[in-house]
Amino acid sequence: MNRLHLAAATAALALGAVSAQATVYNFTFDDGVDLATGQLVTTGALVTAISGTLDGFAITGLSGWASADNTLVTPNAPYFDYAGLTFTAANGIAYNVYTNGVGYMTNSVTDPGGYGVGALALTIETLTAVPEPFTWALMISGFGLAGAALRWRRAQAASTVRI
Repeated sequence: MNRLHLAAATAALALGAVSAQATVYNFTFDDGVDLATGQLVTTGALVTAISGTLDGFAITGLSGWASADNTLVTPNAPYFDYAGLTFTAANGIAYNVYTNGVGYMTNSVTDPGGYGVGALALTIETLTAVPEPFTWALMISGFGLAGAALRWRRAQAASTVRI
């Protein structure tokens, strides 16, 4: 029983040390040329995953094109900074969404000049918080310890009833 407690505590501490404060956001942007909708997953301020569609093509993942830092600035109205967010779509083109302090702009590998200041209508909404690994570890270890305690009590009760 002590080994079980030690293993559960070690697992909870290990998972807690690397816990991610992940948040999921819905996003939509329309620059008059391209329309994209989907979801962003962040760890802290860093966008770690993206999914959705752009002009009917699946968004395939994040990209390092245009020196993007893929940072979503929060906690008020979420927005991208000057380095912006860069991602690729199934049409093979990398896109960059960023702000210059006045409005949002987009550009792509095929149009590095972009589509103009303020041309982009961008909406980013918090969808849900993603449970952290530490939370899952505590819940699972709690169920395990509760089950072990019930089993131990049944064993104790069975040993005292002997005739």
